[in-house]
Amino acid sequence: MSCARSGALLVLLIGACSMATQARGQATAISIDSGKSGARFIVHMRIPMRAEGELTQVSGELRGSIASGWQVLVKVDGRSLRFDGPRWMDRITRSEAFLAVDRHPAIGFDSARFSDAVLRGGGPVSGQLTLRGLTRPVSFVLLPSACVRVGRDCDIRVQGTISRHAFEMNAHRALLRDDVDFHIRVRLQSESAAP
Repeated sequence: MSCARSGALLVLLIGACSMATQARGQATAISIDSGKSGARFIVHMRIPMRAEGELTQVSGELRGSIASGWQVLVKVDGRSLRFDGPRWMDRITRSEAFLAVDRHPAIGFDSARFSDAVLRGGGPVSGQLTLRGLTRPVSFVLLPSACVRVGRDCDIRVQGTISRHAFEMNAHRALLRDDVDFHIRVRLQSESAAP
């Protein structure tokens, strides 16, 4: 190969590397794949019984870049609730006294910005949770990633516990404890660039 051709190839490679580095610093918005994402919740009862449900309509996006950090915005349709357990618990969970999904179907979590190291290795993620038409600050935990292409080859997993009372779910105190656990799993659209 001639020196001129070698030099041209080197310039092209340097240019490609430079463009890739710039792309890593540019903010992007990657959509959540609704068909591969979901949210579960566990209601702690005062009797020896497990009350668990799933919210199947999850959407939103992951925003940011490796350089500037990330923000996850998750939207859930509360009407997609599926409850594992007796029908009376399903009715209570959907009711005005609990999630009030008919009147307030929009459930959302908007995180504060977090680093790429947290996205890949896990750590605390704070943000705002909207539930029953009320928005409150919460602190969740982003679990460590199990793959290189986070959100593409494995789920982004967030979990945490909220207080029912903070969202004015004060009924059924004799039956239900205050804490409710949330487990959110997010998969990104496959055609998007992986973070």
